Amino acid sequence: MNFPFQPKLLEVLRSGYSRKQLGNDVVAGLIVGLLAVPLAIGFGIASIPFTPPAGFPSPAAMGLYSAIFGGLIISLFGGSRVQVGGPTGAFVPIVAVIAERHGLAGLWLATFLAGLILIGLGLVRAGAFSRFIPLPVVIGFTSGIAVLIGIQQIKDLGGLKIVGALPAEGWEKIVAITRGLPFFDPTTVTVSVVGLIAIFLIPERWRPRVAVLVIGTIAVTVLGLAALPERAGLATIGSTFGHPAGTHFAGAVPAGIPPLIPIEWSWEMVKRVFPSAMVIAFLGAIESILSALSTDKVIKDHHNSDQELLAQGLANCFIPWLGGLPITGAIARSSTNVQSGGRSPIAGIVHALFLALVLLLAGPLVERIPICILAVILMHVAVKMFESRGFAELTRVTRGEMIVAVVTFLLTALIDLNWGVGFGLGVSAVASILRLQEITVIRPVRIETDGDGNPLPAIVFRVEGMLFYAVADEFLEKIERALDLDPSARALILRINKMVSLDFQGLKALHDLHALCRGRGVELILCDTQPHPMRMMHKDGFIDRLGLENVCGDFEDAMKRAEDLPPRVALAG
Repeated sequence: MNFPFQPKLLEVLRSGYSRKQLGNDVVAGLIVGLLAVPLAIGFGIASIPFTPPAGFPSPAAMGLYSAIFGGLIISLFGGSRVQVGGPTGAFVPIVAVIAERHGLAGLWLATFLAGLILIGLGLVRAGAFSRFIPLPVVIGFTSGIAVLIGIQQIKDLGGLKIVGALPAEGWEKIVAITRGLPFFDPTTVTVSVVGLIAIFLIPERWRPRVAVLVIGTIAVTVLGLAALPERAGLATIGSTFGHPAGTHFAGAVPAGIPPLIPIEWSWEMVKRVFPSAMVIAFLGAIESILSALSTDKVIKDHHNSDQELLAQGLANCFIPWLGGLPITGAIARSSTNVQSGGRSPIAGIVHALFLALVLLLAGPLVERIPICILAVILMHVAVKMFESRGFAELTRVTRGEMIVAVVTFLLTALIDLNWGVGFGLGVSAVASILRLQEITVIRPVRIETDGDGNPLPAIVFRVEGMLFYAVADEFLEKIERALDLDPSARALILRINKMVSLDFQGLKALHDLHALCRGRGVELILCDTQPHPMRMMHKDGFIDRLGLENVCGDFEDAMKRAEDLPPRVALAG
């Protein structure tokens, strides 16, 4: 039996891979790699805004390790031609909260568990289900994360003197930054303003190549000042996160392959971090598939969602052993890959190898990059992430979905990420149930006499839509009232040609109705049954109990069956 999950890389290589495409993929991979250097370091620093103990990688190194090894795994085993994996802005506030509450050991355990969850989702072919997350929830959640990222950058943009790490909750974060505003550093503010002006005034048509070059130029320009951070007043990666010489992981970006870091296991820790693991898995699945869907439209291809989940899971299971951060498909880097000519996973592999060279050869140079420059880049990411267009489009559609998006956004940005996700999904589920109720119709068919003017021997009801738990009680109540009003009826005919589905409670309602009819001496007859309800009733044994003679192909056959029945006689019990 063939294994159903096949990496897109194998498909590309088997279909024929030209030298011209190799050249395009190498160029695209190098461009994405240039963009990924500051992003990976910036996401690492924003996610872990404190200096880890000696013996652990710095936040900058965590970001690079994640982009290199996580990105390589996703390109090797993923289900998309152009997906580029690594740490992303969406994970920043989530990782910061987990690291603050459970420490680095809790973060790595949560990441590993999230990887197992994603592998499980891929193996059961659940990739398609992640597309059913309501768009208003995605809009609100993504925008809330964007605001959290933006708020967190204010500290580094101004060089604010805030003791300790910023609080995890959005509102408390705003309060802490507001208190620190008077204590800004003029040199840091000057460099930040220049960077913000440069990155936000680049015309859209020049991105991504010019954006990468401008960012790199700004970084190189300030390296001279950064060489003496104490004199210049600029905090750099090295001055902020480096360990003293002689300790393990000395320096902020150590050269070489990182050693393995054992994951700490305990049942108590698993119970504490499992909700966080679920959030990581949920967000990773959504972001990676949304990224793949957006690039599919450009390159006219179809990704394999289940293979993509499997690759995301493998990456997140592996990266904690190196002290890395959660991994997913990066929308910005994947889009840059496509715009730069990348059309195969080779581009993502080149991107990872380029980052590895930076880690091995340019660690001391990377350590001199000012923190405020990374904050400029992340502020640009936050502004691009905010779904202003999505909110504008929602205002023209339905008020209810707009409310879901806004409340999800506010809960995510100001209170807690889990609250935002939970509220959005919960309200959307309730709204979906209400819509299903609206399209489910249970009504009597008013036919007083047959064609010859004789009274009908049956009560006729039409059921449309879904017979499920939200309408099961109403279904029974309406029909029972109709039976009470017509004591002479010999049969109850259910016309269900437009009933497309039923669930367990709907089946139970049919069993209860059958028992109710038998108790009153009324024969229950079905007609025009659709395939799905028929399969469910056969598997459940309801058809055997009802009798095939009471399952008719159309309404005329059902009426003939009712006319052939003897007069109604109530049965005891």
